[in-house]
Amino acid sequence: MLEKLRPDRDLQCYFLQPSAVAALSGTSATGFTVSGTWRQQFDWAVIEWNRDNVFEHPALRNLPDGDLSGLTLSYQETRTNCISLDSDLFRTNSWPFLRVWAPDDSGIEQVYQVPLTTYATPIAGSYASAYADFTLSGAITAGDFVGIAYLTDQFTYPVGGWEGTIENLLDQMILAITGTGLIRAVRTGTTVRVYYTAGQDLGSSTTGLNGNRFSVYTYACSSTGGASTLSWDSVSQPFANGASPTTWQVTIPFNSLQGYIDPDYVTLYPINHSDKIRKLRWTYAADLQAGAYSRSEFEVAVTNWALTGTNLDYSVAGPGSQRFDDYSTQMAYSGNWTLRQGLSRGNYSGGTIHLTTTLRDSVSCTYSAPATHTLYLGTRYTNNGALVSITVDGVSAGSANLLILGEDALIRWPVGQYGAGSHTIVATHGEAAPTEFWFDFVEAAVPTTTLPTFPEEPRITLATDWDTEHSLALAPERTAWLMDTLGFTARSNHYVGALWFYELVRAGQAYASGTVTFDGPADADPSVTYSVTLTLGRTDQLGTTVLTKLIHMGDTQDALALAFANELNRGYLGFRGSVAGNVLTIYSRSMGLDGDFISVEATTTSPDYTLPIAGTWTGVVYTLAGGADGAWLTDLTATPRLNRAVRDWTTSFFAALHGYGIDTTGSLSMELQFGDTSVAGGIAQRGPLGDPLVLPTPSVQTNFSPTSLAFWQEVYAEIAGIQAGVGLQPFVQFGEVQWWYFPTNNLPVGEGLVDYHGMPFYDAWTQSQFLAAYGRAMDVILTNTVDPAAYPDEVAFLPVLIGNFTSAVMSYVLASYSTCRFEVLYPGDVNDTTFNQAINFPAGAWTPSALTVLKTECFGFTLGRDLDSSEGVLDSAHGFPASQRSHLVGIGDWSTPWLKEVSSAEGKGFESVVLFALDQFCLIGYPVPLPPLLRRSLRMGR
Repeated sequence: MLEKLRPDRDLQCYFLQPSAVAALSGTSATGFTVSGTWRQQFDWAVIEWNRDNVFEHPALRNLPDGDLSGLTLSYQETRTNCISLDSDLFRTNSWPFLRVWAPDDSGIEQVYQVPLTTYATPIAGSYASAYADFTLSGAITAGDFVGIAYLTDQFTYPVGGWEGTIENLLDQMILAITGTGLIRAVRTGTTVRVYYTAGQDLGSSTTGLNGNRFSVYTYACSSTGGASTLSWDSVSQPFANGASPTTWQVTIPFNSLQGYIDPDYVTLYPINHSDKIRKLRWTYAADLQAGAYSRSEFEVAVTNWALTGTNLDYSVAGPGSQRFDDYSTQMAYSGNWTLRQGLSRGNYSGGTIHLTTTLRDSVSCTYSAPATHTLYLGTRYTNNGALVSITVDGVSAGSANLLILGEDALIRWPVGQYGAGSHTIVATHGEAAPTEFWFDFVEAAVPTTTLPTFPEEPRITLATDWDTEHSLALAPERTAWLMDTLGFTARSNHYVGALWFYELVRAGQAYASGTVTFDGPADADPSVTYSVTLTLGRTDQLGTTVLTKLIHMGDTQDALALAFANELNRGYLGFRGSVAGNVLTIYSRSMGLDGDFISVEATTTSPDYTLPIAGTWTGVVYTLAGGADGAWLTDLTATPRLNRAVRDWTTSFFAALHGYGIDTTGSLSMELQFGDTSVAGGIAQRGPLGDPLVLPTPSVQTNFSPTSLAFWQEVYAEIAGIQAGVGLQPFVQFGEVQWWYFPTNNLPVGEGLVDYHGMPFYDAWTQSQFLAAYGRAMDVILTNTVDPAAYPDEVAFLPVLIGNFTSAVMSYVLASYSTCRFEVLYPGDVNDTTFNQAINFPAGAWTPSALTVLKTECFGFTLGRDLDSSEGVLDSAHGFPASQRSHLVGIGDWSTPWLKEVSSAEGKGFESVVLFALDQFCLIGYPVPLPPLLRRSLRMGR
């Protein structure tokens, strides 16, 4: 049985790419953790529930059900290094809200921004107001001025001389502060403690953590603005020790929610159709840092998650259900249906989908159902979706609006309920504009809440890949549950990925900045008040922030600069400030060139002040300058190498698999999406002219240098450590740890071909090693089809580097995990030339005694339907017995005979057969259990 909103079955995680990384972990029916890394100030992560689930296999995928009307969700939440639930920061994204996608009374979908604080109560921790201490000393002189101030308020006490003691003087100042402004104060001896309360009484203030961004400055001067006989121990201090509740109880009654509708954040609109909710999103955001953003890990722990009420359970398509894919014989197309060149393969139901952009084009499906059923149209939301009219048996069944701005998602559109017997559904493109109607399938689902069970496949597994959303976005316990429930219990093959598993640093990035110099005399006449105004905005947006400071007694040019810096650091999310004497420096909080759009104006009513600005003059206004985007690069020195999100997700995933009794392998390749391509970086494989090997993944193919080795050996060790930590015997895989196979990126001409001008052996370190070994430069090898005999030195040298690399990694890992097992993934298709075979298999290092398993794959042969060549790869044992062999089979194209390849590997007695991958198996919807060997490809249509 599947339950709505269950964390380990029904939630997804997404994040701002590439700067953030986040993942679910530790999920169960009663809670979850989302954790990861923030790398810039505006990073965010979301937890999503979506009515249109696309992840599970069709046999386990819940039928679309957005009826939450009878339900109440409650949970407890603790945030670390995120904007707090009670923060007063401006909403740069939707962190203060639960976003609810639901129709209004006119049927138009709205995104309701439901303020979470309305439904939240603190249950752990308490409020404490932030404060700073200032000590006053010296001699009391009548006529002097002494005070405490911030930008918009100034508490100046004119010394009368009658006070007698500093304590009495401070008491008079505190009386002036009490009941006004944003601060309150108490005295201990000659020290005054100033609290930030936002005007609330000290005992009842709920400013909490918000006060830690506040600062005040102090001053003392003579009656003429000169030096005073009194002085403060500190010119200015940021407040500290503010605290807010650490854990909140949140209760979401779906039938009585109210939310704002952007841009109106004044009016709360009732969500009247909570029975038709399409999507929910909780947003978590990087907490505000005082200065340039420093990479930080974060965590949100959610516990005691409980959904109560009626209609808790999902249904799935049960016995008697039928799905008719777009190529099924039941389909009849009218009009110009294409997918660019026509029928296209892909990760759609059955592997194909049709598209039309022409008004009145239609598709019909006549079928016979054995029982009462719910009828669904398999289609797709897009940014340019059409309005599709639907009829069943000649009677209108309404229209499907497939236009969802900013989204692209496969969906099942509910058409209605129909009885047993023959029916005909017709779906027609209903708009004149060239909008998109994607047609995937028709499904006649007989709902049931009972999940099917499947026989075990003890020697077959489904590969998982943290670069795909079936791992990255899902709870790890959900991914493991899918594999086990589908019956694939052989040793798992989990690819840790090339895209997201490491830490990033933004090399060459610079924040835009500009300065304002406050040039003028101290105020010497309390009867005359002038002002200074800074106006900040953006040249690419409307709206400005106007900050005005009155010049009071005691305000020197340095004090004015300090007052504005303190204010800018109080919680403005576009900019921050620093001060040096009378110079205020304004920095963008956004990285790179984006900050150059921030405009700065400075004006004053004082005839004695000038406010020169240093920045870029646009002809209209000054802007900040000097922003540089730089480039996100893999941080090769981060400790640990694996980022927080992948550590937590992988730990939970391996623990879940272990709980099912499934052995695991953690796989890594030589690829890094954000690998440094520079010569100085030293990690990229290079062509003869110095071209770095940037692959279509997209990723950089790394080399075998000490710099590369130092990074990768630690990564392998950390994976082994995670496995050992959950009770597994470590098992890691060298996934295609080889020289790149071609002199190009192997894409067709006109489809992104990149020419490396030769083979990839020409990074500086590799060339230096060859020169040292042979006393000459390596020959330039332009292609992989050369005769190995023509390059005996190179053919002897190149595989040794691979073997030395993997042996060094094994030694490094074994030093900490002495029982670790190792596997090599060797692709026979891309190594089908005699030259590649000679350089990419270090026979002296990759032996049955050194490796636990040799895994092969030949996706190219599978896609090319070349069973003879596939069989040749299976027969290439390299000295490994069948019990130490495994084979990886590509299943992304339904029309290939991949099942024959599986059968052959099984028949040879291989230890395991791995289907690549889980996401394709589920999205295409291959039958479970796998059918007996077929003469042709697998197809799901009927």
